[in-house]
Amino acid sequence: MIFLGRTLLICLLMVLQTLTTANPWHLQLPVPSNIQDKQIFRQAMSSNLTSNINTIFASFEGFGNATKCTAKLSQLTSGLASFNPESIAFIDALGKPGPGVTTGNFLLLGNYEMCGTGALENKATGYKYENCVVSAAFTLGGYPLALTWTGCSPPECKSNNDLQNVFKQIADLINKSGIIHTDPSTWTIMCDVKQEFDVGAYAAVTIVSLFVILVVVGTLWHLLEPIIISILEQGKDDTTILIDAEENPHEDVDKQVPSTEVREKYKTSNQPEWLPGRLAKCFALQRTMETLFTTTTKPGQVLCLNGIRVLSINWVVLGHAYAFSFSFVGGYSYVTELIKRRNFMLVYNGLPSVDSFFALSGFLVTYLLLKQLAKRGGLTPLQWIAFYVHRYVRLTMPYLVAMLIEGWLYRLVMTGPRAQQMTTTDMGSHKMCEQYWYTNLLYINNFVPWKATGACLGQGWYLANDMQFFLIAPLFIVLLFGTPLLGVLATGGTMICSAVSAAVITAHYHLGPASTADTNQDEMWLLYTKPWIRITPYLVGILGGWFYWKWGKQITEGVKTLPEWLKVMCATPIWAVTAAVEYAVVFGLYDDVQNLQKGNPGEVESVFYQSLARIAWSLSLTIQILLCQCGLGGFINSLLSWNGWQILSRLTYSVFLLHIGLITVLFGQMRHTLFLNPDFEFAVFYLGTLAMSYLSAAVLYLTVEQPVANLEGISYRKSTK
Repeated sequence: MIFLGRTLLICLLMVLQTLTTANPWHLQLPVPSNIQDKQIFRQAMSSNLTSNINTIFASFEGFGNATKCTAKLSQLTSGLASFNPESIAFIDALGKPGPGVTTGNFLLLGNYEMCGTGALENKATGYKYENCVVSAAFTLGGYPLALTWTGCSPPECKSNNDLQNVFKQIADLINKSGIIHTDPSTWTIMCDVKQEFDVGAYAAVTIVSLFVILVVVGTLWHLLEPIIISILEQGKDDTTILIDAEENPHEDVDKQVPSTEVREKYKTSNQPEWLPGRLAKCFALQRTMETLFTTTTKPGQVLCLNGIRVLSINWVVLGHAYAFSFSFVGGYSYVTELIKRRNFMLVYNGLPSVDSFFALSGFLVTYLLLKQLAKRGGLTPLQWIAFYVHRYVRLTMPYLVAMLIEGWLYRLVMTGPRAQQMTTTDMGSHKMCEQYWYTNLLYINNFVPWKATGACLGQGWYLANDMQFFLIAPLFIVLLFGTPLLGVLATGGTMICSAVSAAVITAHYHLGPASTADTNQDEMWLLYTKPWIRITPYLVGILGGWFYWKWGKQITEGVKTLPEWLKVMCATPIWAVTAAVEYAVVFGLYDDVQNLQKGNPGEVESVFYQSLARIAWSLSLTIQILLCQCGLGGFINSLLSWNGWQILSRLTYSVFLLHIGLITVLFGQMRHTLFLNPDFEFAVFYLGTLAMSYLSAAVLYLTVEQPVANLEGISYRKSTK
């Protein structure tokens, strides 16, 4: 107990020394502007400080033995003098200040494995320590500090109230120093709890196992079917069976059909293919892998979208990897140096990566639906029902599996000093999934709960918005098809209403220009996840898809007649302007980020950015897509339309579903702090995370996403004929 109290106090005093005296280190933590004279801090660090510390430490010596918990802690600390093995192991396992305290390393991570091994475990009696995590918030002259400590808790302290009382007394002793203030009621104390299988976990295992069994059965049937048929059909004339062409596994991407050789691969009788066998082959790896790895193209595809989609999801993973790593960085000085780099705005203000997906989705839904409307002259009620069911089934099954894995299974396999904290507070997936799983399946999780402090699959807010936009998209698309002027006015008017809403909310709640540069936590539920704010990129995509459907072919044919020099002269200014706009959206907040401690930027600037930035980004991106498709993309179009992107593009949905859970597992099991300087260390971590995300996505795609698409495609083709 003495050691724990001294550890916390010494760490805080070292931080204080960094803030209040001539700083020989490179940490630049700003002191609030209202503290004009730091003399009070210098006095606190005067020669009298030693006696003050000794007085505080003396208080620990008399720490009360009011409970079994405090009695055990006192016994452990007093046992150090006699070199008691249990006391030594207990102290050894506690988190202690490591290198870099003076440069912002406030993570005091203990030895997780020691809590249940060696002198701290008695297998005969079942006596075993538990790992606990304490998160403490402190203030120094109004400036917030945060410290995380992990260590072993004796079984006598199993009651959370006992630990709360222990740390409350520690906090009171720290407050007596008069140097640092902390409110013990804000401290969070969390100890490892044995994770039990619950109904959700059993459901997750059952559903995952079912898909695995179906894949095994389908693969075996695909292998054995020709042999079985040849035995049954011996002596009969062979005729060719036509294998159904593969349908597009995504609702918004035209996939390629198998080659003629594949379509006529097997020989059989004149009888129709056995339906159970046909359904089983939907799960066959031979079929799903062929769909995944095909790179053949056909006319009418918007190939540049493949490259944009892959680059955008990689950008999303980069932002999330950095965001999670910051809570494990052993030195805030590195973080402050990162923020000073202008190129780091790609990470710090990476929100346009999500707007790119909204714009792509609106573009493709509009373009493909308009093609169907032109071909059929309209859709029947049954075809409209199939239009929505097709989308729901394709998205929901892999979404459900990812939600079950992250919400119920990850917690069962995660072990580490902060695993309990990651699953309970940082993500909250299990608790939120237990209470609100149905909101994800209904795609209303961006509304329920209204002020969410956690999420069942954190990225689900995007899927809820995207589905809601998809539900109302035909209202605009049908108008654009039948009455173009009215359709443009309706789409543009809705876009203006959305921008005005963002402006009014930003002004009313005094929000910053973007969530990353805003210290108001309410910004997430006020602006970030609500459809009336996020719909603007989708509406821009709708207008872009309509424009390409209506005039794309004519413009492309006209561009083909132009000489190369004229193409360059026409395209270069447009590319330059759109690229400049995109640069301004991402990097335009650089100066604001450097001055965060001075408060949010001016209200006018924040209002303009929140209302117009999404429109500017998505409009520039949509124009660039049109340039690529109309023959004015040059080498950029060649890069984005590379056939190899098609494979990775098919995995982007599964990468989106899985990557945050993987990052959570990686950090939840981490036993050490990160020192990300030099950048090479994080580059290795990011590339490893990205590779794991794509490999996991391939498994989800081959076992769930594409098999379900094959099954659904059979009924969807019939319903749309």
